Amino acid sequence: MEQAGSLDDDAVGPDADVRNGAGPRYMALARTLRSEIENGTYPVGSKLPTEMELCKQFGASRHTVRAAIERLVRLELITRTPRIGTVVTASRAKGGYELAVGQVGDLLQYAASTRMRVVSRGLREVDEDADPVLGPYLGQHWLVIRGVRTGDAGPAPICYNEVWVHPDFRGVSGTERDIEASVFHLIEQQFNVAVSRIEQVIHAGALPADIAQLLLVPPGTAGLWINRQYRDAGGRLIEMALSVHPADRFSYRMVLDRTWRSVQG
Repeated sequence: MEQAGSLDDDAVGPDADVRNGAGPRYMALARTLRSEIENGTYPVGSKLPTEMELCKQFGASRHTVRAAIERLVRLELITRTPRIGTVVTASRAKGGYELAVGQVGDLLQYAASTRMRVVSRGLREVDEDADPVLGPYLGQHWLVIRGVRTGDAGPAPICYNEVWVHPDFRGVSGTERDIEASVFHLIEQQFNVAVSRIEQVIHAGALPADIAQLLLVPPGTAGLWINRQYRDAGGRLIEMALSVHPADRFSYRMVLDRTWRSVQG
């Protein structure tokens, strides 16, 4: 009889073990193992259980376990060596943060593992200097929330956040101080709307003085700028969010699967 967790590697991927829409299961496994490394369950110099042992412990597929282990490798908590095994090399993760995105749920997972510290919140009129995405809304008064997002990898902020909320939803509550979830998730819960599509634009650029000050880096530091537009099924813009990351504190990973179709002659 096949043991629990020993699923065929070709049959499933790390996203197959998704529970209640909370995001890829490998993220939860990685977070649990990371916690156990940090609390001394697996001290520096010790070995983690083998893949098969972890599969049995968690009742997870080998793909899920491997993805979790790979995440710990990228955080420089462990190293994998043939014939030796997986060895713990650090008790704390590196200072950077990696966001792996394959679906909307991954952004919820990201928000759940970080928090936004609000530094300002108020209404702002959309004028000609606003982001071009907001051009159709010239003259409207949107709720603008500014702050920095932090995680558990270190005290330095992960990024600067600037969130523009459509006037229909500017009454959203829970955005006055620290925000433990994403703003768009709060809007979905409170206004019975659903984000169906997220459009994303990424570019590189130097950080201006005001943002650099909040991120505790010198002005002109290289940064990654991410503009996300959250839309409902009809294409209406619910929220526009800008995230600005210092280059040395963040990496962005995306997996694109190609679906092959047979061509009949």
